[in-house]
Parts: sequence; C-alpha cells; structure tokens
Amino acid sequence: MALFALWHEEAVRLGPPSLLHERLRDEAHVVPDRSFALPIATRGGVWQLAAFATDTHFYRTDEQVWTDPEGGACVIHGVLWRQRDGVPSLVSAAEVARLLERPGQRLPDDVTGEYAVARLHPCGTLTAFSDPRGLHQLFRRTDNDAMVASRAAFLALLGQDWTPEPEAGLWLSTIGYRVGRATAWRNVRQLAAPMVVENRRARHLPPAAILPVPGTPRGFEAEGSEALLERGLEEARAAALLGAGDGIVTLPITGGKDSRAVLAICLAAGLRDRLQLFTRGPEGHPDVEAGRLIAARIGVPHRRETAPGLRARTDWDADMFHAALARLVYQTDGGMGGWDLVSGTAKGATTTMTGHLGEVLKAYAKGGGDGVLDPVAMIRLQAPFDPLELLRPEARAAMVAEVAAQMDAARAEGAEEADLPDLFYLRNRVPNWLGGIRGIKSFEQQPIMPLGVDSLQALAFRLTAGERRQERLHFEIVRRLAPELLDLPFAHQSWNAALPNAPQTPPLLAAPGLPLFGNWQHSVNYMPRLRAWLSDLFRTTDVALWDSIDRERLLAHLRDTRFDYFGLIGLLGLTAAVFHGAGIVQPDKIGADDGPALRRPIAPIASQAPITHVAPLSGYLDAATGAASLSAPGRLRLEGTGEVSLDGWLYLPEWPGAQPALRAHVAGRTIARAAASTFRADLLAAGIGHGAYGFSLRFDASEVKPGDVIEIGGVDGATAFEGGHLEVEA
Repeated sequence: MALFALWHEEAVRLGPPSLLHERLRDEAHVVPDRSFALPIATRGGVWQLAAFATDTHFYRTDEQVWTDPEGGACVIHGVLWRQRDGVPSLVSAAEVARLLERPGQRLPDDVTGEYAVARLHPCGTLTAFSDPRGLHQLFRRTDNDAMVASRAAFLALLGQDWTPEPEAGLWLSTIGYRVGRATAWRNVRQLAAPMVVENRRARHLPPAAILPVPGTPRGFEAEGSEALLERGLEEARAAALLGAGDGIVTLPITGGKDSRAVLAICLAAGLRDRLQLFTRGPEGHPDVEAGRLIAARIGVPHRRETAPGLRARTDWDADMFHAALARLVYQTDGGMGGWDLVSGTAKGATTTMTGHLGEVLKAYAKGGGDGVLDPVAMIRLQAPFDPLELLRPEARAAMVAEVAAQMDAARAEGAEEADLPDLFYLRNRVPNWLGGIRGIKSFEQQPIMPLGVDSLQALAFRLTAGERRQERLHFEIVRRLAPELLDLPFAHQSWNAALPNAPQTPPLLAAPGLPLFGNWQHSVNYMPRLRAWLSDLFRTTDVALWDSIDRERLLAHLRDTRFDYFGLIGLLGLTAAVFHGAGIVQPDKIGADDGPALRRPIAPIASQAPITHVAPLSGYLDAATGAASLSAPGRLRLEGTGEVSLDGWLYLPEWPGAQPALRAHVAGRTIARAAASTFRADLLAAGIGHGAYGFSLRFDASEVKPGDVIEIGGVDGATAFEGGHLEVEA
C-alpha cells in the first residue's frame, strides 16, 4: 500500500518542499515501511511526489513507486493484476507506467484490481484514476487542479484549508454514509473519473459505463450475457488464485449466498485441499450450522469463532467511546459514520478473500413499489433516512434534490426505476462505505474480492432488476462451479422459487432465545453517563451542522429515547461528524503505539466537555429466585446449587430513555451483569417511563458464600439503589 500525494511546485507555496514532505508524513495515518520524497523535473515544470509505502502480500515497497530517469513517475496504491489463460500476474508500478506510456491512456481490459494510480509523464502531464468502483480512492481539489492525493487530508494540508465540509457530515447523520463525491474537507472531492492534468489544468475522461446502451436487450438470456458470465467466472478464479498464493486459504463461510459463491469459485480454482473454513457466531447459530454442513459436504476443516459483536462490551463508558470515535475520525478523515467503528492498529502483509461486492450482483433492496420512485422512499429500501427526524426543512430539501438529480441522471443513462436503488448503492455506499473501510483495513490485510471482478460487475446491470432480486448470478455461479453446494440449506433464506431447477431446501432458523449479535453501539442505551456526556458535547460544541440539524430535538432524544438500530446509525453518524467538525481526533497511526501530534489544531482527547452529574438510580430488588431467596429485605438465603436470579427494576428519572446497565459484585469481583431493559406492565402503570426497566441478574450459587456482601448498582459509577445491598446468610 502506498499513500501518496503529487503536486506541481508552483501550485503550493508553503515553504520548502522538504517541510511539506515532513508534514505529509506526519499527516499519514500509517507508519510506512519506506517513504519517498522526490522532486521530478519535467518539461512542464517540477512536480513533487510524496509516497508512504508498506509491504503487502503482493508488493514490496519499491514495486509500488517507479521513477523515470528522463522525468516522470508512477505510483500505485492497492493491487493490480492481469489475467491470461486464467493465470493472474501482478502488475507493478513500473509495468503500469509502461502500459500508460501516453497521457490520457487507460489500462488494457485484462488489467483489473482495487487500486489508485497516478502516472506523471516527462512532458509534465499527469494521468490519475482509481478502480471503477472507487475502492481505493483518489482525491482532487476543486480550486487547484495541479495536485492529487490518495488521502483527503493531504489535500487539506497542501491547499492550506482545514475547513470541514458540513455536507458530508450531514449525510453521515442522515443515512450513516456519504452520498456523492464530497469529502469531509471543503474543496476536496473524490475523483469520479480519470483526470488528466496538462499545463496545471484538468480535464476528465468519461467514466466507465455501468448500464448497457439504451435499447440493448437486457436479461440473462440476452445475447452476450453468457459470454460475459464465462469471462467473469474465469476472472473470479484468477482472483482466487492470486489471493490464495502458495499457502493455506482461510475462508469465511456463513449461511448466506455471497460466501457460498466465493467458496464455489475457490473450489473451481482447485483450492479444495488448501481450504480451511471458519464461521463467526455463537454455538447453534444458523450461520455456524450451515458452515459445518458445507465443510462436511466438501471434506475440509471448519472452526467456529466468537463473533465480534458477542465479544464487544455494550457498556462502554464515555472515555472509551470518546477515544474510539476520535481514532475513527482521524484515520478516515471524518468520512465514516460512527456505527462503522473502523480503525487500524497493526500493519500486515497478508490477504483474505471476502464476499464483498456480492451485493452488487443481487438487488440490495428486495422490495420496492412500482411507478416513479421518491428519493427518500428509495433510500429507505436499504438504509434509514433521518430516523431521528433532526433535519431542518431546508437541509432536507437540498439532500432530497441531490438524490433526485442522481436518479434523473441514471434515467438518462437508460436505467429503469427498479435499477435505481441498486445504482444508488453502487455509486454511493460502495465507495463511501466499503472504500472508506479499505482506506484502513488494507494496511492490515489486503482483501481480494472474487465477486468484484470487472465482468461479473458489468453483468450485474446487464441483467434485469428482477433477475438481480432472484439472485440469478449467485445461483449460476454455484450451479456451474460447485453444484454439490446447491441443496445445502442457507440461514433464514432459500433459493428463489422462480429460478430454474433451484432446490427448495428449508432454511436453518435461529432457536428461540439464542443470543445473536450485540455490540458497543448499544452503550448509548445502557450508560446514562454516556448520554450525559453526549448531551454536553452537542450542547457546548459549535459546528456548522447545527445550521441544518435541530439541536434541541437531538438533546430531547438523548434524554427521552431508547434508540433502535436505525436511530443509533443516525446518532453515531452525527457524533462522528461533530467530532470532525470540532477537530476532535485521536492521531493513532496504524503500525505505531503512539502517533505524533498532527501539525494542525486539534481538540484534546480528554474531557472535551465535562460529564454531567447523573442523579442516584431509582429502583427496587423484588425477588431472588432459583437457588436462593430473599429471607428479609437486604438478606439472601442460599437454598441449593445452580443458578440464582436477582430480579427487579432500575430507572433514572433524569434520563428516562436510558435502560441502565448494572452489575452485581462481591468485594469488587463482578458476578453478574445485565441491562434494565425488560418491559414490565406494572412499571408503566405506575408512570415509570416507558416501563421497559426490568432486570434479571443471573449467576451460579457457587459464586458466593455465607458472609459475602453483594452490591448491585450501575456499571458507570451510579450509586446503588433500594435493595441493592445484600448480605448472604450464614
């Protein structure tokens, strides 16, 4: 991987080039294995190249940057390969330079991958572009053509403008990811199409077409579809071979269709004897059961791993929450919503294969009405739109108009109404979410996506929207490459009954009460002090977002609302946007224990706003059941072995939306945790909030002994409550 910036010396006047190179190295979110600081004399003047490369599974650092003795250079970020007769071969920066010998050239059709490329020619002309889906991104300045970079913050630095762009943050707060090409910095935009800079002025080449020429027959049976599929399968097998290298292939397998299609591709590539499958989830989860059935059918090893959501705490305190989001905002340049807690720690030189971009081959939104689509309704087929209803009318109208303009442009390209949600997903969520993740995770592990190869992606929109909703391509991939996997059950789904000769195996379903996935995001519901901290942050921090978002309504939500999944997406997107707008960052670099302080003003990480006092909890311990009982108020009698359940309710009048997390502990040793989140009709009838404040603290009787004192209280330091002090009888 090679973060880089290229700029014409006359376009940037911030002191000597050596100082700029030093400042860019400080701004990089990774500790490089090798840095390049090169002046390049061309017939069009001197350009400066700053590159910060790490060794990867595919390239050494010196294979990612090439310079021309006659003037000129080429730098690549990501991975490129070309395929001949089903065999992939890597394409280095030197080879890319040869393939782009003349300004404005495009790569040959047999070169694919995930990449950003900048090619400077001896004449002083720059050609810059990224892969068609924007997975490794390039950025430009709207007010200065003579610079390009693979990190948005590099252009904020070179342009001497650290002003946040509220538009990007507003989208994070509204749907959880960005829309369009705006970044979180003013005048910095993601490159949408190849750019050619000549005499310091830019022109853009037409982007690759996604839809077929209007009037061209569409559908799986249409002329050309079969050939495109065969070419796509060949490309996918080559991608799998490239990712596999010479070692063991560890492959995630779930009960879904994307991972099964990737497995089919690996089997067709001859990797069966090198496969090791794994599934994340609790014992008994349908994904785990499906993974075991698949592994047994093809005779390869399988293991279960604990899902990240089950390991993650749901009772983060304000300091943990603050530090994690501030690291995210720094490493993603404010481009990711807080729901996607993406950050990197260690550099790596390995790879993995994933099923990402399989969503493009099938309809992301399976529903949707007939007729002309409304922009908000279209977005809500696949994401929340302003779930907390915080947008002011003018801001909402502008955002709806932006989406409507995208929809009209797609219609002009020949899109049908049913194509619009999938095109919106491809053009917005893929680069702004998956591409944002790649900007972090590719330094730890360079992914390869066999379902993302060019021909399969092109075929997705040669099919009709109805065929995508049927998941026709996934069915054909498995049917042609690994038919032994067709009849094995999926988790919670089956093959569409309209598919020709598709087996209708009953799906695997989750058992009642099976713990599924929880995560740190729900801490907002369970930690009253975290709500208080967020309330102080929003109330005391002045950012441009408040021109578009109703701050008072937001503060009322923090007091009164139990946030559902969609509400948390909006709230955490807004939190990340406020962090960025206020300059609250934690400059932790990938590959270093401590990142250096950035050379721009930042707010301190500790106590951006004082944590509001949280009043004592209100509640009551009603009963002890199982292997113990309450013999008297404040006294617990052990009555045997097995599980003890301490049942009651807990409520915080100042923050009725919270359902406090609590714990039982003996001399500081935690024996049980729970959240006061069970609905009780008696609480509602008594006027206690929304009534969902019941709890059951469960632990084995062997955890305590006569004479122990059990203390019960909130996990975030809130005081104990009536009945929360129990003495175990001798």
